[in-house]
Amino acid sequence: MGFSVGSTTFGFTMRVPDRDEAAVDNLIEAHAKWMSQTHSLEPNAEKLHTLEYFVSKAHELKDMMDPSKGSTGNIIYNISEVHIDDEHFGKHVELGQSWDRIGEFFE
Repeated sequence: MGFSVGSTTFGFTMRVPDRDEAAVDNLIEAHAKWMSQTHSLEPNAEKLHTLEYFVSKAHELKDMMDPSKGSTGNIIYNISEVHIDDEHFGKHVELGQSWDRIGEFFE
């Protein structure tokens, strides 16, 4: 397992009702598409170099020690990004303001 010293990590968690799963999946898919258009996981002079981009999704359990008790009716999404440094993260935030769906992430 490796990690980058000096990198800037950004992450957030969304807890949404099961009924909103399709809409949130669509939003995350659109975000990933936007990221692929403006960022690169490899050095690229035309895009921001992002070290990692990861999304996880799981049904929230009523009792994580006893999954047989079922779900709370919510889904937990975690989005994690690792940028080279604060400067690149700042440019990411700046670019993000022009993404047409940015407001949906903060609703």
